[in-house]
Amino acid sequence: MKWLEEPIWPPEDYDGLAQLRRTCGVPIAAGKNASTLMEFDRIVGAGAVNLVQPSVAKMGGVTELCKVFPILAVDCVTLMPHVFYDGRRLLAAIQVTAALGTADATIECRRFDLEAELYGGVLSTQKGRVLVPQTPGLGIDPCPNVIRSYLNV
Repeated sequence: MKWLEEPIWPPEDYDGLAQLRRTCGVPIAAGKNASTLMEFDRIVGAGAVNLVQPSVAKMGGVTELCKVFPILAVDCVTLMPHVFYDGRRLLAAIQVTAALGTADATIECRRFDLEAELYGGVLSTQKGRVLVPQTPGLGIDPCPNVIRSYLNV
């Protein structure tokens, strides 16, 4: 088992997470429900987790996600953005993690089959790693042909 994700209810019980972390021997991941820098500071300050999972969508975007990285770096906590989305939120998490993350930073995202690939299959993985798009902005623009095919559905 690589980690236990959000094993305590409510997810804001950081003292409970810290106690579990000290006693269970399995890395603890949490933070996908946190939305403020203060909450991430509390998670890390309590010693509650091995992996912090900020969500770019729940935090309010790229600017706020960027602010979490320095908080985590001070306490050497691994960052693993939680991305349960496709599209621009996934692209934002990839770009921020590539720019600010350490070598052990990773992204937790779900793998699923879609009816259509909004980005025309350009976003890809290689040996379990996402290839970071290299063009400006979020790295990929939606494929106009895919959008066009769904306009009259």
